[in-house]
Amino acid sequence: MNESANIEMVQRLYADFTRGDIPTILAALDPEVEWSNAGSGNIAYAGMRHGLAQVQEFFATLGASVEIRTFEPREYIAQGDRVAAFGRWTGRVKATGREYASDWAMAWTIRNGRVTAFRSHEDTQAVAAAFTA
Repeated sequence: MNESANIEMVQRLYADFTRGDIPTILAALDPEVEWSNAGSGNIAYAGMRHGLAQVQEFFATLGASVEIRTFEPREYIAQGDRVAAFGRWTGRVKATGREYASDWAMAWTIRNGRVTAFRSHEDTQAVAAAFTA
């Protein structure tokens, strides 16, 4: 895929996420995908995951622990098989009722039309504070 097609794929995945269409996201992933979300142990969805089953578990944990209020991808940069996306999101942690706002940066690797790696970075201090009662 070329860089424009890779950006379009990431944009479609974000649209799928916004609609809650997790099966379509999972179908776009390589079976051996590496999926990483930065953060400490008290952020329920943080950590490294490998393979489709663990990524599906990530989405289940995210949905069970966070009410996403806004999710706004704002900028994309592509080079080769990599796409970097930058944006902002806000939400509320269900267990504590505390809200957070964070800018984020996400790095995607796309090979042969499939996502082979994903890395997400955000204001982990703000999110961790919302997970803390």
